[in-house]
Parts: sequence; structure tokens; C-alpha cells
Amino acid sequence: MSNEGILGNVALLNHQIKIPDGKKIDIWGLDTLDLRPVIIELKNTISGIEVIPQILPYYNFVKSNPDTLKFKALGDRNFKGKLKVLEIDQDKLSKGLDGDPRVILIAPAFKEDLLEVIDYIKFDVELIEFSRYETEDGGFIVTITKPKSVTKLPATVRVMEEWSWEKYQKEGISKGKIDIAKGLKENVDDILREENIDLQPIFRKLYIHYQSGRNNIFWLDLGYTSWTAGDVLLAFKLDRKPDLKSKGIEIEHTKTKWFENYSQFGIFFNKIVNLSPLIPLIKESYKHITGAKINKSA
Repeated sequence: MSNEGILGNVALLNHQIKIPDGKKIDIWGLDTLDLRPVIIELKNTISGIEVIPQILPYYNFVKSNPDTLKFKALGDRNFKGKLKVLEIDQDKLSKGLDGDPRVILIAPAFKEDLLEVIDYIKFDVELIEFSRYETEDGGFIVTITKPKSVTKLPATVRVMEEWSWEKYQKEGISKGKIDIAKGLKENVDDILREENIDLQPIFRKLYIHYQSGRNNIFWLDLGYTSWTAGDVLLAFKLDRKPDLKSKGIEIEHTKTKWFENYSQFGIFFNKIVNLSPLIPLIKESYKHITGAKINKSA
């Protein structure tokens, strides 16, 4: 799989991992936001609940062997290049690979027996339906969808690790960096209320994200430049690199960066600033991910 954009915030590694029972994890990578290891399982046929016991040995091995993952990652020249572009150093990589793995299952379609239970699985698993159709002129049309669960019970039992400002500080993030992130977050939350955008902040290991469903729209990243110091990154999911000047956006910042492979645009801040000029980007990112246009209520 060469198009990493299909997987969202995932950088892929080339090396396989052989686990003790002789099976191999063919595709794996790194979540570029919270740096958790990612296991990708590809199926060529319609798949159901039978895939869960198949991936459990993979999950257990990845969770139990962070040192092996780090060795494989640092031995992959192509992947090391990706880490350099994303400014992820070995210290950040080590901290991230200690986290709980994320699992992505990809198949032409998924059976209802899996969709009924997917939200009750106690580890982070995502389903992606991927199909390719040949056109009359010899080209191809690719369709990518994320099927909705058909859960029949009233609540889920998935347990996610809770993070907070206090936990960030205990993990070594500087107070100065946390204060900047706090101020920017309060600014973002004020904008969302004023513009009637229904998104709530979710604290994760290295970042605070705003989601629609399971898809990130934008996020504040405390661990991008460095785990302990450096700028705070505000990143948006967009279909193309925005031209701030042509949009009339003027805002004090240290730098911007476009991550081509991940369709992400980042703005870096070393102090608290008024984020109101970025309202057009917030709306554009929201529309790009959800397909819905925001109409501010009176």
C-alpha cells in the first residue's frame, strides 16, 4: 500500500515483523500524532468477526515488544526519512512506541457480525472499506469508506487512556509549553462556540484533537517539535496547501508547514495569540472532513 493518505495520520514502515508463532505482520507503521504503533491488516475478501482472533497475536506482540519495534523502525532508511520530515526524534519515538497499538482493518466490505461488535472491542480498531473499479477507458476508480457500526447495545466499553494538563506536566512537557497550549485551546473553544461549531476537545497522549466521528479535523500538538520544549503546533486536515496571504489571513506565528503525504497544514506558535484570523481554515477543514458547510446561527 503506497498511498498513506488513505490511512490518515500513519507513516508506514517497509520491514515485516515475524512473531513467535511464525506469522508475519506485513504492514505496520506509526501514528504520526500520538506516535503509537499501528498494525494494518489487509483482506482481499469480505470479512467478518473471524478477523478479530487473527489479529490478537499481532496486537499482543506489538504491545509487548516496543524495543523490537524501535529497532525495526530505526533500521528502515525510508522510514527514518519520514521521521526527519515530521521532526520526530528517537526520544519521542521511544515514548510513543510504549503506547497501546492502533489496529486498522482494510477489506472490500465488512459483514454485519463484525459491525455489531466493533465498538465493544477493548483496543483501538478502525475499519476501512477499499475497492477499485476499472473504467471503460482503462483507468481506475478507487472508493474508500469507513462503515458505521450497527451496535445494538446502549453503550460502549472501550477504555481510552485519560490525559490532562496535569498529566502532560508529569510526563515532562514544560510548563511554558503547556501554558501556551492552554491559551490557544481556550481561543479555539471560544471560536467554536461563537461560530456554532459542535466539536469538543479530546485530550490524547501528545495532542488535543477535535473530531467528527473518528476523523480528526484539527488539533493542538504539544509533542511535535520536542516532547519537553519548543513550539505548539495547530494542524488542520485540508485537501491542499492554503495560501494564507490570498485568504487575507494575517496572524503572528513562527512558521508554517505543509505535510503533503498526509494532507495536513501546520501553523507553529511560541506564544498565545488571537486565533480569530484562522476561522476560515477551521471551517474549510471541517467541510473537507465532514462534507458539511457551517452556517453560523444568528
